[in-house]
Amino acid sequence: MYDYRYEPHRLIFMIDNKSFYASCECLRLGLNPMTTALAVLSHQPDSDEQSSLIMAASPLAKKKYGLTNVMRARDLPPKSQREDLLLVEPHMNLYIEKSMEVLDIFRKYAAEEDIHTYSIDESMIDMTESWHLFGTDPYLVGRKIQKEIKEKLGLYTTCGIGENPLLAKLAMDIDAKKRWSMIAFWHYIDVP
Repeated sequence: MYDYRYEPHRLIFMIDNKSFYASCECLRLGLNPMTTALAVLSHQPDSDEQSSLIMAASPLAKKKYGLTNVMRARDLPPKSQREDLLLVEPHMNLYIEKSMEVLDIFRKYAAEEDIHTYSIDESMIDMTESWHLFGTDPYLVGRKIQKEIKEKLGLYTTCGIGENPLLAKLAMDIDAKKRWSMIAFWHYIDVP
C-alpha cells in the first residue's frame, strides 16, 4: 500500500457552472436552467443555419434530445419532434459578465491568489487556509458556495473537493455531476 503521508494535503475545490452558456440564456429568458430544453447555436454570417454549431445545451436538452456540444444544427431531430426545444443565439458579453459575478462570490471565500480560473465556467480554489472560516466541514462549505451562487445568480454548480487539483477535478467530473447534491469529496486513500 502506498504511503500518502508524504503527499501534499491541500483542500482544493473545483467548481463548474452547469451547462453555463445554456444556463445563462435560460436565466436571460426568465426560465429555469434545469427544467428548460435549450440549446445555444452559433451562427456564422453567410452560412446556412444547418451548419450552426451547438455551443451549449441545457441538461434537459442533453437528456431529452441527446444533444452534445459540437453537434451541428443539421443533427437536431426534425422540428416536429422537438417542439419544446428553444434554440438561441449566443450572447458572449452576458457569459463574461456572469463569470465575473461568480468570481466575485469566490473572492468572499478565498484570497485572490488562491483562485485559479480554469475556463469561463470553471475555477479551482485552494481553500486550505480559508475553508474553516465558513463552516466546520469542507463539504458544507462547498454547499454554502453553491447555494450563494444559486441564490444570487440563479446558476447551478458542481463541486469537486480533493487533496490536490487532480483529485478535485476528477471528483467533480466523475462523481459530483451524478450526485443529487452535485458535490463529491475525494481523498488520496479513496483512490488507490
